[in-house]
Amino acid sequence: MDVPPAAAPTGIPVVAWLGHLLRSWRSVRGVEIAGFIALGLLYGAVDLTSLAEATEIQRPWALFFRLLLSPALCTAVLLLAWLPVDRSSLAWRGRPHALVVATLLGSLVAVPLMWAVPEWLGLPTLQELCAPKCKPYTLPLWQRFSGDFLSVLLPGALAIAVVEMLRRRWRSQALLQSLVEEQAALGRQAMAARLAAMQAQVEPRFLFDVLVDVQQQYALGQSDNAAEQLERLIHHLRVALPRLRDQNVTTLDAEAALLGSYLALRQGLQRQPVELVDELPPALRSAPLPGMLLLPLLQRALRLAPNELPPRVVLRAQRGTLANPAALQVFLQVSATGLCGDDAELAAHRDRLRVLTGDAAGLRCHDIDGTTRFTLTLPS
Repeated sequence: MDVPPAAAPTGIPVVAWLGHLLRSWRSVRGVEIAGFIALGLLYGAVDLTSLAEATEIQRPWALFFRLLLSPALCTAVLLLAWLPVDRSSLAWRGRPHALVVATLLGSLVAVPLMWAVPEWLGLPTLQELCAPKCKPYTLPLWQRFSGDFLSVLLPGALAIAVVEMLRRRWRSQALLQSLVEEQAALGRQAMAARLAAMQAQVEPRFLFDVLVDVQQQYALGQSDNAAEQLERLIHHLRVALPRLRDQNVTTLDAEAALLGSYLALRQGLQRQPVELVDELPPALRSAPLPGMLLLPLLQRALRLAPNELPPRVVLRAQRGTLANPAALQVFLQVSATGLCGDDAELAAHRDRLRVLTGDAAGLRCHDIDGTTRFTLTLPS
């Protein structure tokens, strides 16, 4: 159960509390044991300064062990009292009060043990070792208990408070990280929804223009040309429509087929030659990538191109960059210049690429040798 015994509702059996107590003790980690014991040894090391005042005592090593054992024993008891509360939910409203109670109870139990265990082991006190040279002094039991109780309570409460602050800080950081991841997931879902809309749309106006062109060619008696264009349209739809079932993942080979079918339709519609040069290496044809990354870039380039279609569109790919040897680089080169332009559409392509593939992804556009090259970098 997630809450400590002090937070349980009425009617829960005592066995449940004992179960929670045992589970919390069994869940103790080595770093927690080491931390509490180290705290005790640290305070014990402070008490060792009393050895410097007694230079003529016998059995100094016995006193040394007593001074180190008592604080370590106290912190071990505090650890057992702290664990059941620490294993409760950080969102539990009674957790701060339960920590206070656990610290008080742990300190109360630790003081008698701090007295009894060294006596049982036969470890002497400083007064016993330096007698009769040391002046004996005797305090009332309540004063001695109060002093030892405060010496255990104050450092123990400080240590537990620091641990609790760290716990809450780590929880806040984990919650913030989960919110960031959730936001990123929602962004990917939104981008996937936009992608599905793009896939479902398949440029209705363009397809309508193709159908009108087919109808006009039949009306003019150009049945052969109309049949060829209709065949190109059917082929393009066969290539494009399955993207609706691909869950936004495709391959370079499938993207090349989509570009080829689209250019074939544009060529038949505008009566201008255009060639897709597929230079993809065989080893990279099956490389996965998000769908609809290349076709929107090609459509944008053809819209910005002069009145006639570019004669050549080249598709290349390679594996590895200087920053990331496992990254995939895809090059889409159009034989026309002035198609880059830092417009909103190209910026939207960059944002979509980063959302789908990560912040390390990139999209660059530049003119080279009378052509426009789009370079997509996809991290592995």
